[in-house]
Amino acid sequence: MPELPEVEVVRRSIAPYLEGTTVLEVFDIGSRFALPSLSGRAIKRVFRHGKCLFFEFFENDALFVHLGMTGKFLLSETRISFPHQHLIFYLSSGVFLSFCDQRKFGKIKYLTRKEKENFLATLGIDPFSPAYTFERVGALLSGKRRIKDFLLDQHKIAGIGNIYASEILFRSGIHPERKLLTLTGTEKGNLFLAIPAVLDEAIRCQGTTIRDFAQANGEKGSFQDCLAVYGREGEPCLRCGTPIARKVIGSRSTYFCPHCQK
Repeated sequence: MPELPEVEVVRRSIAPYLEGTTVLEVFDIGSRFALPSLSGRAIKRVFRHGKCLFFEFFENDALFVHLGMTGKFLLSETRISFPHQHLIFYLSSGVFLSFCDQRKFGKIKYLTRKEKENFLATLGIDPFSPAYTFERVGALLSGKRRIKDFLLDQHKIAGIGNIYASEILFRSGIHPERKLLTLTGTEKGNLFLAIPAVLDEAIRCQGTTIRDFAQANGEKGSFQDCLAVYGREGEPCLRCGTPIARKVIGSRSTYFCPHCQK
C-alpha cells in the first residue's frame, strides 16, 4: 500500500497539471464514486497530509483521495482507456487524468470545507509539517504501546506504513517490540530524526515499488533497492552482518537486525 513517500511522489507528478486549471468534465466509469458535478470548478492546489491526497478548490472544499493498495493516477494528452480505469478528469490544461485501481480499495470523496477540516483534525502529525517538532513528538512517546504499533497509528504520526516503520526503527537502532515508556531521551531523538530522514530518502528515490506502485508517467520507484531490512529476512545486516530477522507484530511482517536494534 502506498505510504507517505509514494503519495508525495504522485502529488509532485500531477500537481503541475492540476493547480490553477479548471475541470471541464469528469467521466465516472461504472459510477463507482458518488461525486457532485465538478465541471467548471477550478483547482487551487494539490496537497498531501500523511498518506492522504487532496485536490482543493478555490472555495476550499476538496476531493479527498486515498490510493488504497493499487490506486494510481495516469496522465495522457488524449482520452485513453487504461486497464482498471474508474475516473477520468478532463482539465483545461488539455490533459486527461485517469484514476485506475485494480483491487478497488482506493477512495475518492468530495468534502466540504468543514468536512475537510474535521477530517484533517483526526490525522496525526505530518513529518514534513511545521507541527513536527521534538516537543510534540516526544510527548506522544509514552505509555505501554509497542513502538512498531505506534508508528503505524495514523492518528499519532501520519504517513508511515509497514515498510518504512521497519526502516525507521533500523535507522534508530530500536527493536520493534520495545515499549514506548522504555525509550531513552537519546532514542527518542534518534527516532525523531530518522522518521523524516528515511521518508525523504524514499521520496528522492521516487518511492518504493515492490508490486504495483508507479508514478503518473508510469515510471516505478527505486527505494526498494535501498531497503536496509524490509524484505531481507536471512540476509546479512548491512551494518554488522547478522542475519535479518522477521517477526509478525500486530499481524504485519516486521524486519529487524537482532544485533543492531535493542
